[in-house]
Amino acid sequence: MATLIDEDLLSLKEKVSQFAGEHIAPRSDLYTCEGFPFDIWHKMAQENLLGLSIPKEFGGCEKSFLAVAVAGETMTGSGHNMGLALSWLIHQLTARLFIFVYGNKTQRDIYLPPMAKGKITASLAISEPDYGAHPRHLKTRAERKGDWFVLNGEKAYLTNGPIANLYIVLAVTGTEGERKSFTAFLIPEDAPGLVRTGPIKLPFLHPSPHGGIILNNCTIPSTNMIGREGSADEDMSLRFRRYEDVLLMGPIVGGMEAQTTLLSKDITARKIPVTDETRDTLGTLQIFLDTLRIMAYEGAHMLDIGNSKEELISLTLSFREICTIFQEKIAPLLPDASISKGTPLPFLTNDLVSMLHIAKDVAAIKRRKLGDSLLAKKERTHRKGLVS
Repeated sequence: MATLIDEDLLSLKEKVSQFAGEHIAPRSDLYTCEGFPFDIWHKMAQENLLGLSIPKEFGGCEKSFLAVAVAGETMTGSGHNMGLALSWLIHQLTARLFIFVYGNKTQRDIYLPPMAKGKITASLAISEPDYGAHPRHLKTRAERKGDWFVLNGEKAYLTNGPIANLYIVLAVTGTEGERKSFTAFLIPEDAPGLVRTGPIKLPFLHPSPHGGIILNNCTIPSTNMIGREGSADEDMSLRFRRYEDVLLMGPIVGGMEAQTTLLSKDITARKIPVTDETRDTLGTLQIFLDTLRIMAYEGAHMLDIGNSKEELISLTLSFREICTIFQEKIAPLLPDASISKGTPLPFLTNDLVSMLHIAKDVAAIKRRKLGDSLLAKKERTHRKGLVS
């Protein structure tokens, strides 16, 4: 057990494990259902799980990001479902990172209490059709008209989009040469000019709903602006990506732990001969799991203490690399285990492999930047040696 885990976190882990074991794991329909399981969502609210990271003054539990990582890991480890954990995590991040950190007192008072109770679900609207979330290609604009803003554009691939009551929309509010400046807005689902699109039927991460919105002369008061005008990309978008990368490590570790548990049960139940090679592979998977868990906890702890240095990027990138090796190691065992129909294992595996594939190009860009930084450092050292 990692040294960062205290009695409070162990108690949380036990609570989430019991909840997931009772309400998520038995639901074999979660990977195939068309709609969202609001019954489970409402039970999460009753157990204060939706308000886990929301401060107590707004009806939440005011837990740390480490607690979010531990809860996310346990939710997938005991519940055997990545999609529901993803929707839950986005709920935590939109409440804690956006509305609590960047919202004013009025915005916090309006939105955080119902979010803690599950009466409001927020969706972050950054990505757009064809180009994703790259700021250079985003086209949705917000034009100021006195005390109002008028938004036009389309957002896509929104996690929790089809069930959201509130959208946090990033829109272009200025340009300087080729550089765009962005501002974030809180837009209720019933705002005039907002129309939902979708839902998008993804072949993974069920039952987490994904969809889009179209903003057609969507007019909102300037009081719906959240954070600093023109600074949403630097303040919010980049920070969100960093926190999402780190906190997703918890549910991913839990998902891979569930993989090994389900696989081992199937091998034992079917009395499949266990060779030394099989034992060695299972042992290697356990080594990876123990290491990845420590990495997930340490990453979340670094967020709690405000450490977002370059090492955190390296941590998330190395985590991804080890997870990829993990999936390569476990893949040959899956057919050999003759996975029975109805088990969540193939769905869980598909989700994990798909999540590792998402943003694969972004990870490659980050690695190259680290490589460029290392080369530049070596070049500076070399030049300094020549001057000396």
